[in-house]
Amino acid sequence: MRTFSFFTLCLEVLRRTGISLFVTYWFVWVTLLIASLIILVAWNRKIDPHKILTLLVGLNIILDILAIAIWAIFPGTQWSIYRLGFSIVGTEAALAAVLFTLTLFGIFKRRKWGPFLAIAITVAQRVFGTYVFFPSPAIVVTLIWSSLIVYFAANDLNNSKLLPVIVPS
Repeated sequence: MRTFSFFTLCLEVLRRTGISLFVTYWFVWVTLLIASLIILVAWNRKIDPHKILTLLVGLNIILDILAIAIWAIFPGTQWSIYRLGFSIVGTEAALAAVLFTLTLFGIFKRRKWGPFLAIAITVAQRVFGTYVFFPSPAIVVTLIWSSLIVYFAANDLNNSKLLPVIVPS
């Protein structure tokens, strides 16, 4: 009978579960790698976070519309909407696309409410998405995407080039 020290046993368990997690959830690791590269490149090249936020919000609009189209064209993909029907989830995605379009307008005009709205919509969308798609490992991918939007929106808010919010008196 072979004996293992506690340290050897822990290393063996980590090795086996680590390989299993890497193979099973490879897309999560790829998403983490891409997100890290985006942040590192933006940081090293001193890229304006406003430009990246504009790109991310624009892509989010396209992805929301694409999700609605995929759910409508291929009803077999609606298995992931297990708690609510397509009409509710599709309406939420359409509303998010409209609100992100408004956000994109605010970001283009360099209004201070643009990044705030991006953060608010992103957080609300993640809360809704977690409820609807909970047992899916793809939630991690959308969480990383949302984290990128929040990160660059917060960096954009720290930028002094934004115009203040004008409140009528």
